[in-house]
Amino acid sequence: MPGAIQELPPHVALLVEASIHRDWRRRPSAKCFLESPYFSPSVRSAFLFLAPLQLLANTGYCFQYAAKLASGGALKSMGATAAEMCASFCLPFVTSSLSDIETESALCLLKEFINCLSSPAIKALILPIIQKILQATQYSHLKVSLLQDSFVRVLWKQLGKQAYLEKMHSFVIANLVNPPNKVTACAASVALIGSSDELGYPITIHQTILPLIHSFGKGLSSDGIDALVRIGSLLGEAFISGQLLPLLRNIILSCINVSQINKPEPMRSWNVLTLIDSFSTLEGLITVMPKEVILKELIQDKVCLHVRVLMQTQLDLSVVQVAAATLISVCKRLGPDFTSLYVLPQLKILFDELAFSQSATPRPDASGRNVRIFKQKVEEDIRIESRMDLVLLLYPFLASLISIEKLRQCCSTWFLLEQILQRYYNWKWDIVGETHRSSGESFSAQRLSVCRISSSIYNPAKLLLNDVGWSVPQSQGAKSGTSLLSSNKDMNEFPYAEKFMHSEQHHDTADLKNHMPWFWFPSPDASSDVPDFLGRSGSLKDEPPWKIKASVLYSARAHPGAVRSIAVCHDECTFYTGGVGPGFKGSVQKWELARMNCISGYYGHDEVVNGICTLSVSGRIASCDGTIHVWNGDTGKLISAYAESSISFPLPTANKVAIEQSNMLIANELTGGILSNAFSGSLYTCMHYLDSVNKLVAGMGNGSVRFIDVLQDRKLQLWKTDAAEYSFSSLVSAICSCGSENIQADGGSSLPSWIATGLSSGHCRLLDVRCGNIIARWRAHDGYITKLAAPEDYLLVSSSFDRSLRVWDLRRSLASQLNVFRVHSDAITSFAMWSQDVISISRNKIALTSLSTSADQQGGRYQLSPQTLYSADRGTRSQSVLSTISILPFSRLFLVGTEDGFLKTRGSFK
Repeated sequence: MPGAIQELPPHVALLVEASIHRDWRRRPSAKCFLESPYFSPSVRSAFLFLAPLQLLANTGYCFQYAAKLASGGALKSMGATAAEMCASFCLPFVTSSLSDIETESALCLLKEFINCLSSPAIKALILPIIQKILQATQYSHLKVSLLQDSFVRVLWKQLGKQAYLEKMHSFVIANLVNPPNKVTACAASVALIGSSDELGYPITIHQTILPLIHSFGKGLSSDGIDALVRIGSLLGEAFISGQLLPLLRNIILSCINVSQINKPEPMRSWNVLTLIDSFSTLEGLITVMPKEVILKELIQDKVCLHVRVLMQTQLDLSVVQVAAATLISVCKRLGPDFTSLYVLPQLKILFDELAFSQSATPRPDASGRNVRIFKQKVEEDIRIESRMDLVLLLYPFLASLISIEKLRQCCSTWFLLEQILQRYYNWKWDIVGETHRSSGESFSAQRLSVCRISSSIYNPAKLLLNDVGWSVPQSQGAKSGTSLLSSNKDMNEFPYAEKFMHSEQHHDTADLKNHMPWFWFPSPDASSDVPDFLGRSGSLKDEPPWKIKASVLYSARAHPGAVRSIAVCHDECTFYTGGVGPGFKGSVQKWELARMNCISGYYGHDEVVNGICTLSVSGRIASCDGTIHVWNGDTGKLISAYAESSISFPLPTANKVAIEQSNMLIANELTGGILSNAFSGSLYTCMHYLDSVNKLVAGMGNGSVRFIDVLQDRKLQLWKTDAAEYSFSSLVSAICSCGSENIQADGGSSLPSWIATGLSSGHCRLLDVRCGNIIARWRAHDGYITKLAAPEDYLLVSSSFDRSLRVWDLRRSLASQLNVFRVHSDAITSFAMWSQDVISISRNKIALTSLSTSADQQGGRYQLSPQTLYSADRGTRSQSVLSTISILPFSRLFLVGTEDGFLKTRGSFK
C-alpha cells in the first residue's frame, strides 16, 4: 500500500517501488537484486548454487549436478550459513526409492553437507532424513550405504558418538528385528560390530548387547545373533564369560520358570522363540570359547543349561531339538574325554527317563504305518516329533564320539535304549562312526549333526561281536575317539587350531585380567516371575526410572586433594577430573574408562580447578581455576587462556537506578592472555558450554557473566546478572542454558533462548541470550545454589546448601511455585541428570528421583530416601564425603569425586 511504502526508509522504498513497477521490463532482475548491497554474500552464493537446479526436471540430474558442485568444494567455499540454505532445498529429495546412480550422488551430497553444516543443522536437517530411510521397510541401496562404516565415521567426526547413539543407533538395531531382506540385516550387523569395537565395553553392553537380547523371541534375524557372537569374539573371552554368558543363563532359566506357569499363548510363543534364540547364540559362542571356559561356565561349575532344558517335558519340541543340537556342538568342542567325564553323568537321568518312558515312544499313525517310514523318506527336513527322538539324536552321536563301551558303562539302561533304536528307527551299532538300518537307508548327517568318519581308519579284525551289535575294545575305543578329534581338526571343523587357540585365549585372558578390573551387567528382577524381555516394548526410548545400588564398582586415587569437577567425553570412553594437584596447585587428569587408568593430564593451573568443559568433538578442553585455560585434550598443550582485569569493573559512581537501567557492561577489549589481578570479583567461578554456537559462558565473582568465542579466540559481551551494587554482588555459582535445540521453520537453527544463573545468595536470574536483559529474577533457595540444569526448555532444576532440590516451571509464576524435593538431611553439593532422572549427592549419600513419576507429596514437597555410598577398604566399609558427580548415560554408570581425592565408579540397572 502507498502508506506502507512511505513508512520505509528512503533507500528501501526506492527498491520496493522499482520491484512493483507496472512495466515488468523495468523491474530489476534477480541478478540486480543479488548484486545490490541488500543481500549478503551467503544469499548470493546460495542462489548461484540452487538456480540451475530449478531448470533440471529430473531428480537424478539434480543430485548429480549438486553432488558434482559439492565434491568440488562449493559448499565449503559458501560457508555454513549458505550451505544450510541449500540443504533445506536439496535434502528433502533424498528418499529410499532412489536408483543406484542417484544413490551414489545422494550419498556424496549427504557427506558434503555433514562436513560443512553446524552440529545443530545436521541434527535438524540430515538426521531426520537418515532415520526415515533406515525405517523404510523395503530394500534400498541407499539404506545399505548409510550403514557402511565409512559413512558412520563421518557422522562420528562431525557430531560425536553421543549424537550417533541418540539419533541413529536404535534404527540400526531395528533393521535386525524382522528385517525386510538379508542384505540390509547383514549391513546392520556389520555396523553394530564396528561400533562395538569403537565404543568399548560399557556402551556395548547397554546399547547393543541388551537391546539385541531384548529382541529374542521377537523376530531377531540370524544376522542379529551372528552380531552377538562376533562382538563376543571381538571383545574377548573375559567379555563372553563375564557379560554374555550370565545374561544368557538368566534368560534361559527365566524362560524355564515361565514355561512351568500357565500363561497366555503369546507369552508361551515368545518363551519358545526366546529359548531358541538363546541356544542359537550359545552355539555360536561355543566355537570361539576355549574348552576350559566351556567346562567352567556351561558344564562343570554351573548347572548344564542344555540338560536342564532337555529334562523339561512341558517345553515345545522345537526348543528341545535346538538344545540337543547345541549340546552336540558342546560335546564336539570338548572332545571324548571331557564329554565322558562331565557331560555323560548329567545325561544319565535323561536316558533313564527316556528308556522307561512309554508315552514318548513313537506310535503308528491311523493307517497302521510307523512314522519312521515317513522320516526315512524326507531325512533332510526331519524335526523331533516326540521326546523319544532324543535317543536317536544323542545316543548314536555319543557312541561315535566316546566309543560304545564307555557309553554303555555310564548308561545303565543302554540295552533298553538300543532296543528302542533298533525297533523304531532300524538302528544298531555296526562300526565306529556308522550305523546299520535293516531298510538299507543311511543316517541323516544333518539330523544327527555328526561328521562321517571313513571306516578304513579301523581294522575290522580287531572288532568284537556281541549280542546286540559290533563293539570296539576299550583300547581301540580310546584310539577311535582320538582319531575322531584329529579328523575333525583336519576337516577344519574348528575355527582355530587347538594349540593356537589355547595360547591366544590365554594371552587375551591375562591381558584383560591386568587391564579390566571390573565388569557389570544388569541383575534379574527377583520379584517378578516373568522375564523383563517378554514384556518389554521394542522401543528403547520409553524406559522406566533407573535403579541404583549403593556399592562402588571401582575406586582410584585421582588427586592428592579434593576432586572438584568431572567432565565426560561424548564417547564415554575417556573423562577428565579436576581438583587439587601436587603442591596444592590445580591439575586436570585424563582417564580411560575401560581400564580406569590415568593416561595424561594438564598441570598449567596455579589454583584449584573448579570446573571442566569438553568443547564439543573438537578435542579441546576448557578448565577453570579463576582463569580459563583452553587446551588440547590429546597433547595437553595450552591453546589460549582468558582472564578479567579489575580495570573492567570500576567501583560504581552512579546511583543504583542507573545501574539497574543499564544491564550491559562495557566489553573488555584486552587480549585473551592471563592477567594478574587482585580484585576477586573478576575471577571466573563457573563455566557452561553452549554447544550449538560454540561459545563458553563464564560466571564471575561480581555477579557478571562473560561470553567467550573459543573458535575465534576472543572475549565477547559481558552482562550483569544482579542489579545490586558491585561491592555487594553475589558470585555466580551455577549456569545452565535452554534445554532444547529448536529449529526455525525456515530451516535455520536458533540460538538458546535463555540462560539461567544461580547466585551464592540463593537468587536465580533468567537472561535473554539475544540482548542480555533479565527476563525473570526470584529467590530460589535460602542458601548457596550449587547446581542448575534444564531438562526441558521450560523446566529448571536447582540444588542448594539449604538441603533442597527444586523444580521450576518457567511457564508459570516463579514466586508461587514450591516443587521441593526434600532429598537429603545435609547440603546438596551437586547433582546430575539424564532425561527425567536426577541423581543428587550430599556428604556420603546419594539419591535418585525421577521428575516424570508421581510421588507422595504434601504441599508440593517430596520425601525421598537416600542411600549411603560405601566402598570396600581392606574388608571394611569406608565412607567418603562426595564433592561432585557425573553420569555416563549410555554406559549406565556414575562417576563420583570425593573430598579426599578419590574417584569412584558405580553402576545402575533397570
